[in-house]
Amino acid sequence: MSDRRFLRAWGRSTAVGALALGIAACAAPQAPVTLPPAGPPAPAWLAPPEWRPGDRWTFDWTFGADRGTRTVEMVEVRMFGSTPLYVLRIGEVDHLYTRDLHLVGTLRRDTVESRMTPPQPLFMWPMEAGRRWKHRGTYEDRSGQREVVDTFTILGPEVVEVPAGRFEAMKVVREGAAGDADEYWFAPEVGFHVKWAGRRGAAQFEEQLASYRVGAGLLPPPGPGPAQPSPGGSPAWPSSPR
Repeated sequence: MSDRRFLRAWGRSTAVGALALGIAACAAPQAPVTLPPAGPPAPAWLAPPEWRPGDRWTFDWTFGADRGTRTVEMVEVRMFGSTPLYVLRIGEVDHLYTRDLHLVGTLRRDTVESRMTPPQPLFMWPMEAGRRWKHRGTYEDRSGQREVVDTFTILGPEVVEVPAGRFEAMKVVREGAAGDADEYWFAPEVGFHVKWAGRRGAAQFEEQLASYRVGAGLLPPPGPGPAQPSPGGSPAWPSSPR
C-alpha cells in the first residue's frame, strides 16, 4: 500500500479524521498569527498541550502487509474569522485543529477538501479515566455529505513503549456507529499520540511514534477554556469542498 492509501485511512478517521467546520460560513483565511507566549503550562492531564510552529512527529505505520513512514508538522496558527486554528501538515494536506485538539477540516493548497460540523472532539479535558462523550456530526467532502456518530471513552493511563521511547500515556477509544474503531495513546510529554491502532471494515492499521521534535515558535493566544462536545458554532470557513 502507498503512503496515499494510509493517508486516506487517516482522513476517514478524522471524521474519523478529516477535520471539521461549519458549512454556511465563507471567510477567507488571514495571515499566520504571531502572538506573545501563553502563561505557565497546566498539569499534564488537565488541559490540552500548546502546539508550537516547528513541532514535528514522525510515525512508522503498518496497514495489513504494507508499511511506511509519515510526518506530521505544526506549521502555523491561522485565523479563520476570529478563531485561531492549529495547522498541521501531512504531505500536501493541511489539517486544522482547535485549541482543544478538536478536528475541524482539511485544506489542500488553501482549497477545502473536507469538513465536519460541528468539530470532532477526539480528546476532552481534563482527561480522566472513565470519562465518556458522544459526537454526532455531518461530514462533507467532494463525494457529498453523511452523518457521523462516534462514542469516545478514556480507559485510563498506560505505559507505552514505541520506537521513540517509553511514555506514560492516556488511552482513548473511539467507536463508530458504522463499526469502525480507533485506539489512541496520548502522551503529554510529546503533545500528541504515541500510538494509534484502528480498524476500517476488515482492514486494520497501526502507527507508532518513531521520533519527535519540539518547535521553538511562539504559542497561540490563550483560549476561553475547553469546548464541550458538539459545540453550536463553527469558525468562519472558505467555500464548500470542490
